[in-house]
Amino acid sequence: MHLRRELMPPTLDVALVTRLRDLAAGLDGAAPGQWEVDLAEFNRLAGTGIQFEEFQGIYGGENHEDYVRRVLYRQHLRPDPALTRAEMVEIVSRVMACADGYDFFLELFCVNCKHPSGTDLIYWPNQVPELPQDREPTAAEIAELALRE
Repeated sequence: MHLRRELMPPTLDVALVTRLRDLAAGLDGAAPGQWEVDLAEFNRLAGTGIQFEEFQGIYGGENHEDYVRRVLYRQHLRPDPALTRAEMVEIVSRVMACADGYDFFLELFCVNCKHPSGTDLIYWPNQVPELPQDREPTAAEIAELALRE
């Protein structure tokens, strides 16, 4: 399915992503007294107010560049009241397939998901009682539940 332009990833500055990636990697696991300047630079460049603790253990869950891309994408995203069920199905499908722009579509899902389980709908569906427990849920089932108020 074709998604509207505003539902597609914005172009990110490669040099900025690279610098923020390097800063995030240095902050991840940094000892006291080794991170204050880098944290201030990261937040200044990214336009964020992320606390030092958020950087701890990134390497255990994702690479630093993916983390940085998600942080930058969040800056551009707001809930879209015009988001259709078909568009949410496509977003969920792209996340589930780890398609190009996966990190953007994950953030887009998060900002538009109304269900309190959030990404558990995709990654831990067995923890969500409203989803089928005898099989993997479809993207349509996840999207439907994510958009339900």
